[in-house]
Amino acid sequence: MKPLAGQIADNQASEEATAETAVSQKLDLSKIKVEPLFEDFVDFETFSKSDFRVVKVLNCEEVPKSKKLLKFTLNDGSGIERTILSGIKEFYNAEGLIGKTLVAICNLPERKMMGIPSQGMVISAVCEYDGKEALNLLMLDDNIPAGAKLY
Repeated sequence: MKPLAGQIADNQASEEATAETAVSQKLDLSKIKVEPLFEDFVDFETFSKSDFRVVKVLNCEEVPKSKKLLKFTLNDGSGIERTILSGIKEFYNAEGLIGKTLVAICNLPERKMMGIPSQGMVISAVCEYDGKEALNLLMLDDNIPAGAKLY
């Protein structure tokens, strides 16, 4: 997987460079392949049980001895820092994600990965581009406050 055009793998580049790259690179839509939609429907009550929240990245670091994991320390608006691990290390530089505004599911059962408890899941978009898997974190406008619920 690699980030789609406009997403710089080395997130240490300035925001101006990122914006210029996004404008200068055009995606060839004929090279994008997405998974088909699910045929089964989820009833509204089941869907409503998922707690999607806006989170702010307070810190992000590589998990030692892991080839895939990044450890996020997040502000979810509750006043208590939330830790979420995500297997996106090959797509993002940890330091470049600090300060970003993301979406997370906050009511998943805690799960240990590499001995570290993960308290949810950050949301990403995944597709195939030009025969390779591509991943982009869902990032929101920084003006949306931590803890805002998504419906």
